[in-house]
Amino acid sequence: MSLQPGTKLGVYEITAQIGAGGMGEVYRAHDTTLDRDVAIKVLPDAFATDPERLARFEREAKVLASLNHPNIAAIYGLEKSGETPALILELVEGPTLQDLISPSPGLRPSSPPSGERGKGKPLPLEEALPVARQIAEALEAAHEQGIIHRDLKPANVKVKSDGTVKVLDFGLAKALGPDLSDTEAANSPTMTMTAAATKMGVIMGTAAYMAPEQAKGRQVDKRADIWAFGVLLFEMLTGRQAFGGTDISETLAAVLKTDLDLDALPEGTPRGVRRVLRRCLQKDRAQRSRDIGDVRLDLSEAEDDTAVATSTEPTESQPSAFWQRPTAAVAIAVGVALAAGFAAWTVTRPPDAAPPRVVRFSIPFVEQLGQLRGTGRRFFAIAPTGDQLVYAAGTSLFLRRLDDADAVPIAGAEGFAAIGPIFSPDGQWVAYFSRNRWMKAAIAGGPAVTLAQGPNPRGMSWGDDDAILVGRDRGILRVPAAGGEPELVVPLEGATLTGTDPQLLPDGRHLLFTLVDTSTLQNRVFSAQMASTIAVASLDTGEYSVLVESGTGARYLPTGHLVYVFDGTIFAAPFDAERRELTGTPVSLVEGISQSQNFGIPQYDVSDDGTLVYVSGSNLGMTEMVWVDRSGSPSPPIPSEPDIYSHIRLSPDQRRIVSDAPAGVWVLDVERGARLLVSPRGDHPIWTPDGEAVTYSQAESIFVQPADGSGQSEEIVTGGQSVRPISWTPDGQTLLFEAVSEDTGLVEIWTAQPGADAAPFLQGAQSYGGPQMSPDGRWVAYVSYETGRMEVYVQPFPGPGGRVPISTDGGRAPVWTRGGREIVYRNDDAVMAVTIETEPEFRAGLPELLFEGAFLMDAGAHRRYDAAADGDRFLMARSSRADATYELQVVLNWHQELLERVPVP
Repeated sequence: MSLQPGTKLGVYEITAQIGAGGMGEVYRAHDTTLDRDVAIKVLPDAFATDPERLARFEREAKVLASLNHPNIAAIYGLEKSGETPALILELVEGPTLQDLISPSPGLRPSSPPSGERGKGKPLPLEEALPVARQIAEALEAAHEQGIIHRDLKPANVKVKSDGTVKVLDFGLAKALGPDLSDTEAANSPTMTMTAAATKMGVIMGTAAYMAPEQAKGRQVDKRADIWAFGVLLFEMLTGRQAFGGTDISETLAAVLKTDLDLDALPEGTPRGVRRVLRRCLQKDRAQRSRDIGDVRLDLSEAEDDTAVATSTEPTESQPSAFWQRPTAAVAIAVGVALAAGFAAWTVTRPPDAAPPRVVRFSIPFVEQLGQLRGTGRRFFAIAPTGDQLVYAAGTSLFLRRLDDADAVPIAGAEGFAAIGPIFSPDGQWVAYFSRNRWMKAAIAGGPAVTLAQGPNPRGMSWGDDDAILVGRDRGILRVPAAGGEPELVVPLEGATLTGTDPQLLPDGRHLLFTLVDTSTLQNRVFSAQMASTIAVASLDTGEYSVLVESGTGARYLPTGHLVYVFDGTIFAAPFDAERRELTGTPVSLVEGISQSQNFGIPQYDVSDDGTLVYVSGSNLGMTEMVWVDRSGSPSPPIPSEPDIYSHIRLSPDQRRIVSDAPAGVWVLDVERGARLLVSPRGDHPIWTPDGEAVTYSQAESIFVQPADGSGQSEEIVTGGQSVRPISWTPDGQTLLFEAVSEDTGLVEIWTAQPGADAAPFLQGAQSYGGPQMSPDGRWVAYVSYETGRMEVYVQPFPGPGGRVPISTDGGRAPVWTRGGREIVYRNDDAVMAVTIETEPEFRAGLPELLFEGAFLMDAGAHRRYDAAADGDRFLMARSSRADATYELQVVLNWHQELLERVPVP
């Protein structure tokens, strides 16, 4: 409806119409009571005929009215003109940001040239940054109260004459709802979908400023505002839309598919501003900046740097901003720039030029320790260019640029056990291992690609021949980076030999690797005395020879060095890659390198340009056990000596714990913490149903031994493949265990009974694991990867009968409680519970979150928690230092130090 000047809405008198759009008409009015001018937005007629929608809008308007910030235009109240609702808003004088960028005649002297849609005049950097910072402050204030704008665009930002910025219509995209008619939607730059589509996710916002998830009609969060903010900033600096088109469909296509053109930014745009744009405009919101407050801080720093640059000319007597500023972020950024130019510098520098500076710093992080311990692979990698890291944490891979403060998950590389990452030579891809598959994912985002099915790797590398080398038991495999059948290229004769950390040499026909004799491992745990040697092999013949008698994790560097680790120390020696021989004596360089327990793979990596990254320390993974109630409240830890407990099970009488640790299989007294060594070797221990003995695996066999450590162990399963005991039937007559198929590398569930051959229970095209027998012996709970992630299922034992899904959003490590009336399981760091009925038929309830916490996650077949039989308490493993912070040590330009310490002939 239209209101004429002089029309009254309560105490407000209309003086003029000042705008119109799909969300209603806007009028200037005078508040006759408070003697002030206001803006009145009359809402569409659709509200008057939809009481439910009007009621919802009124609730939203109350929330929006709670916003009180100098950069947010206020909502004063809600009035009605007859049956038509109207919002009373703060009247903000001055042009919109749209007017300033794409001006009408009279505002700026130029207008967009004909045919250049969305093109205007950019704002000078010193004007644009203060405007952008104030917009960020407005968004931050609203996000802190859980309010999202959803329709941020230049027309919704006003700049007052004193430079104050006001963001208009904050949150109204949600408050007004999606139910505009098709006609209204077509006539308005602000698009919506019909009410029928609301439940599936609604497209709201102006097309050119929509986040990709918004354009796809998916649910949005505050990161949609961060995207729109990035688009606004880009447009302010360039005078053109970041993603534009001649119509809505072309614009949406650009939002979804077109890359951001950072080359369009004015010359001299600060690096910090470019970084803000890059992080705000990630199409995958998982990789986008998560908090506008962080963006605001980055902008403020860039604004300060710009002010200094424009007001002060540097002189020889002035120290640079880097050397004046002690922050780690600046040190990292400058260090990365130094490292990036190292290779070119070594070629072009004059003879008397000063060498590049070696810069050291650390990156602290707190992650799940199971990833830091490792199970025979490295958990991080540095890009060949030395400017970004990828590392495994929890169930995802994270990417972190060295000059950024935050790490972001790599889209597509999320899910169960994304581990052992490596970069492609061009730094655009990451390969890793997950769910018995070798996979790769693009750094820029997109679905992960399965390269091949295969066994758990002992280190991987991606060569210039576009093939991936994989270390494994009994040999080195190669698989094309485009995917294909794995090929055994270096066979190792002997059941106890393993090849780890392969790397292709520059000639493309030979490779380095570490040869490990696993028979020298004590309980599968690495020590400096184990038999590991550095070898070089031919891809043509598969034959190999030893280069270094004692060492692991060898790398050939472009400087002409061979580097490797022995007893936690990096050694380097000159190496002739053509003749494949050392040409000098190894020299120790860096001490304190952490090594994985299994196979001793060192936690270090070196980029082609000379950036060294490593984890220091040898006690990563020290754990303790603690009781936790169903709400997640912990009791004091079990009073036992901290150790690397990787698998824990309560005895049937709940008074003892059996666990494996580097020194063997232990039984612990719950009350006193006293420990008793059952076997010096073995892992994955479980109790027999009577609690008199423990069952554990050792090499490729399963044994049973009295729980007091007396007597001889009895071998009950042997088989030439990796096996792990998981659960007994209540009568102690049938053992359920996991076995890794030698043919497929998949995990299968088998059964064993006295006097009979072992038989498969579950095997197929995906892995199965974690079988847990119900207290009555009629049902088995287990996990499967058939949906692409680990989920919990139950099926009758020994059968027949179909399976019943238990978890709905991922799950692992099921445990029966309450006499079989409940199943609890882990989902990342959460403990979930599902009620169970077995009569008259099997039925499962909905999963219920019991608690979350900083407890160690379960890794593979290792279950790092257990539940009391009554389900009221849980035994959880956690770091022996709950506040432990671990650091990645970074050395930029390490090649310079290497060349000084170990000259190459």
